[in-house]
Amino acid sequence: MSVSTPKDMNVKKSIEKNEENANATKDAENDNRSMSKVQSHFLVPSEKLDKVTRRVIAPYAQIERKGLKEEEAKEGRYLDMNRFNVFLEDTVDLDSLLYETAMVLKTITNSSGVFLYVVDDVRNEIILMPHNTKMPERHEVNIPIGEGKIAAAHAAATKEFLLIQDVQRDRRFSEGLKWIDAKVALCMPIVKPDGNCHAVLKLYRTNTESYDDSVVYTAVSVACWAGAAVHQAQARITLQKTAHLNNELRALLHSYFCDLASLDTMITDMLAVVKSFMGAMRSSFYILDRDNVVSGHLLADMWDDGWHAEKTTMPKKKTKVNLNQDQTPAGLVARTGQALNVRDAYKDTRFVKEIDPTTGTVVRSCLVSPIKDKHGVIGIVQLTNKSNARPFSVEDEMIFEVFVSYCSLIVHFYNMQHQKIYHQNLNDVYNELMSLHLNPCRHVFEELMETNGIVLPPNNFKSYDYHISEGSKEDMPGLVCFMYMETFADRNFDRSRIANFCLTVLSCYRNNPYHNAEHAFCFTHTLYLVLTSNPGCFDYVETAALMLAGLCHDIDHPGFNNNFLALCKHPLSQMYRSSILENHHFYLAKKIIEDKNILGKLPLVDRERILEEMQYNILCTDLAVYFQIRAHLTPLVGEHSFDWADNAHRKMVKGILMTTSDLSGCCKPFGVAKTIAENVYEEFYSQGDKERAMGYTPLSMMDRRRSINQPAEQIQFLSVVVLPCVLLLQTVFPNTSPLTDNCRKTQDAWREEIEIRGQRLWRQDDSLGNLSRSRYSTKSRSDLT
Repeated sequence: MSVSTPKDMNVKKSIEKNEENANATKDAENDNRSMSKVQSHFLVPSEKLDKVTRRVIAPYAQIERKGLKEEEAKEGRYLDMNRFNVFLEDTVDLDSLLYETAMVLKTITNSSGVFLYVVDDVRNEIILMPHNTKMPERHEVNIPIGEGKIAAAHAAATKEFLLIQDVQRDRRFSEGLKWIDAKVALCMPIVKPDGNCHAVLKLYRTNTESYDDSVVYTAVSVACWAGAAVHQAQARITLQKTAHLNNELRALLHSYFCDLASLDTMITDMLAVVKSFMGAMRSSFYILDRDNVVSGHLLADMWDDGWHAEKTTMPKKKTKVNLNQDQTPAGLVARTGQALNVRDAYKDTRFVKEIDPTTGTVVRSCLVSPIKDKHGVIGIVQLTNKSNARPFSVEDEMIFEVFVSYCSLIVHFYNMQHQKIYHQNLNDVYNELMSLHLNPCRHVFEELMETNGIVLPPNNFKSYDYHISEGSKEDMPGLVCFMYMETFADRNFDRSRIANFCLTVLSCYRNNPYHNAEHAFCFTHTLYLVLTSNPGCFDYVETAALMLAGLCHDIDHPGFNNNFLALCKHPLSQMYRSSILENHHFYLAKKIIEDKNILGKLPLVDRERILEEMQYNILCTDLAVYFQIRAHLTPLVGEHSFDWADNAHRKMVKGILMTTSDLSGCCKPFGVAKTIAENVYEEFYSQGDKERAMGYTPLSMMDRRRSINQPAEQIQFLSVVVLPCVLLLQTVFPNTSPLTDNCRKTQDAWREEIEIRGQRLWRQDDSLGNLSRSRYSTKSRSDLT
């Protein structure tokens, strides 16, 4: 029986998780495919689906347009970290390892003794490594690296082994081997794969027997192995330190990004971690203030963790420091943007003062790195003075880079937060300004309130044939208030607030050919007729939400559809993923309702529910949403399984009701319907002209050059979109049959329009034919007609 190891279990869990994700993705794709099939088959025969339906719904559905496309982002492959194990867990003492290697090599080569020198790159010295000494610093022997004089220093400089057959007579090294009376010597440098010399082994014999080629070969082999081992061990130690630092910093960042810690506390904790981790005495963090440049001064916010002996958790922040004030390492990095490793500040002529004026620290050595964005340096991180009084090494620089990368996230997030706060305040200022200008004209408001906020409707107001063009457009606010009072606003609503609200909303509609205040009134009027003719179907909150949504459903419409906004990368398309304009309409409606406080007398529960219902209702005016609702509601009605008690069924009916009211202009008498269609085409052609100027091919309904196709396109639109919608509503509310009748009459009228145009074209051709037969004959206009 096999036994599963923890590693196997982790790999198994990872594979199972990937399989589950893959299966979930496949299920989602299948669901999407099935949904698309359901949504595609409306009430149109399948053989006409491609030719008619796609062409008609093209201006409203989300489709792919001709033109330049952005490159799709390639998804990265999933990386399961559980497949990897820790490379090596235990650290090693490199000095002890090298000393043991030297002693083994001494025995193998029959040497009288061996010395081990460790290279100090910073000081350019080799240091004799004592063994079994409790305080090696007091017994340290330093020898400058250079050719000549001393053999071990010569080998460290040349990085080549050195065989001395007769030490006493070799004139290259005037000081011999130092401290010993040897006859033969072999100096072997231990060179790492990166080309740096780490140590030097010096074997010697007190007798005159020379080292033969086999001994030299053995020593070279051992030195090569030792160089590779040292390199691997150092890399592993650096990797372990980096991983440990990663874990600590990730934990701190998680607390910060989850709003569990303030910026000051988080930066102070990170500075304390890196200071302790790298053995530094002081750590500092600067965030440059690029927006506050005064007379060339480079100002920055500075966080300083202080000395390692200070035991306090209080964040230390110096509000502002001037990095241009003195020649400091941080100031130099801020100006040049180059990382800096000062190994000996006393010998560096770039810094004239021993004490850093920004931190008050005596600087012996420091490690400074900039944090950059595309505009330049935005922050600086500095470590000052190692506890062991040595300068920062190359390995320290590698580990420091990890810390700097996390600091980069902090600075970017810090600046982003400041930008967020700034734009929030700016948004509040603009909102206040917009609220001021949203107030209607005082004279118009007072004139409306003279009739108690309403205008008595005409006699045919309760007919689906009525349109505001028959009366005065100035009566629209009063008529809307009348409809509100008739449906929901007779209680719990203040008439003056309702009048103010209606005037404000109607004034927020732009002067578009179609999507204007008249369209909003026509929409609301149709809703009013359906709701008053079918009382009790919807409760008070639903009725109020429908009527309010009807008036606000196209507020601030720009005259272009969602596809165009996405095509030209309008700011609204960057705010909302779908139903771009509909979400914008609801946002403005909500703001006006809150500013006017028209729901102030209602309980909080009803207020929240009205806004929620309004959002759904307005989003249903997106024809892309309508097609989905129709595909689900049609089978329910056809199978007689529709249930008013089912909230989901009620929501679908409200969605169809909103779409019917939106399209009700097509269900007016033909004279009105034709004028409305011409206004729609005027908006479409304006959008098509802009698309053509942008290098795209306009859709047929938006191409001004194809205006001859208007009647045929209207017949198709009525057949595919409008008639199925009003028929579906008529099934639920039979008394809405006048909408269906007018829709069919409008279809017939457009067919007559096509026949009339066709006859005219035929008679013109016939006349041209007669002219061709008799080149010089002429006919009067009465003959041609």
